[in-house]
Amino acid sequence: MCGPADGIGPLGVRVAVLDTGGQRTAYVLVDGNNMEPGLREELMDALGDVDHAEVMTTDTHIVNTVESTNQVGGAIDWDELRALVADLAEEAVADLEPVEAGMASERAEVTVFGNDRTETLASHANAVIAMGGAVAALAVLATVAISMLIFFLT
Repeated sequence: MCGPADGIGPLGVRVAVLDTGGQRTAYVLVDGNNMEPGLREELMDALGDVDHAEVMTTDTHIVNTVESTNQVGGAIDWDELRALVADLAEEAVADLEPVEAGMASERAEVTVFGNDRTETLASHANAVIAMGGAVAALAVLATVAISMLIFFLT
């Protein structure tokens, strides 16, 4: 049902449901590039008994056509997509189970490009451009010399 011609990439449609402290939240992720106006709200309505919901796209460009557009909902029947999202949400709710989560923080030193490095890069680029003409002339001269040697010696 869902494929690049429908505006949906190979990852398809995925639904995750979280139930935290009695609050149920559904996340719908559609592997597509943008979405037709109004479809997001329709898909949120199809989720059923959830307190909060969000419908997102991956912003993949694998589905783009020659005209560079193929938004989710532009080529697929909205009713079919709505039914798929509703079924996936039911499966996700049925699959709810207790889990534990944690997190940690870490600091990392990152070297930032900065002004001095930008100036260094620019000066190197200017030097390469300045030498480029001489290098090109030497390459042409060497090519002509080798060609002449091959021509006269064979």
